[in-house]
Amino acid sequence: MAKKAVVRGTLTLCANLGLSLREARAAHADPVAAVTGMLGAKVIFHGRVRDIDRRTEGGFARGSAWFDGVEDWRGHTFKLDFQNEFLMAERDGKILVTTPDLLTLLEADSGNSVTADSLKYGLRLLAIAFPCNEQWRTPEGIALVGPRYFGYDIDYTPFDFE
Repeated sequence: MAKKAVVRGTLTLCANLGLSLREARAAHADPVAAVTGMLGAKVIFHGRVRDIDRRTEGGFARGSAWFDGVEDWRGHTFKLDFQNEFLMAERDGKILVTTPDLLTLLEADSGNSVTADSLKYGLRLLAIAFPCNEQWRTPEGIALVGPRYFGYDIDYTPFDFE
C-alpha cells in the first residue's frame, strides 16, 4: 500500500536538501538559493509577519498569516492560509499558489523552514513555492488535496514556475 501512496524519492530529497543547506552555510553562500535551486522553487515574497489568526478546528491548526513586504517587496502584502500545512498564498489580494503545489516559509538569513505552528509576529521570512509531484495533479490527486477539498471555492490552477 505504501508504494502506491508515497511520492518516491521524498526521503532522499530531504536528506539532499539538508546536505545542500549545510554546505551553503559552510561556504557562506546563500542558503535560500541552495534550497530553491534544489527544489526548482521560486521566491514569491519576502516580508515580516504582521498578523496571525490561528485556531484549532477538528484537531487541526487552521488560520491565516499576513505579511508586509521588505526590501524589493516593500509596499506589497502577502497572505498565507494554512491547515497544519500552507494551503494558499495571495500577494496583493491576488491568489498566487494553491495546494497541491507546495508553499514553504524560510528564515531569510538561515534558510531554515518555518512551520505554521511556529509563525510569530515580526519574523522576517521568504515564501517559496515549488511544483507538486505529478501524481497530485491528476483528477484523483486534486480531489484529495486540491483547494476545494479544504473548503476554498476555487479550482486548482498550476503555478507558473517559469
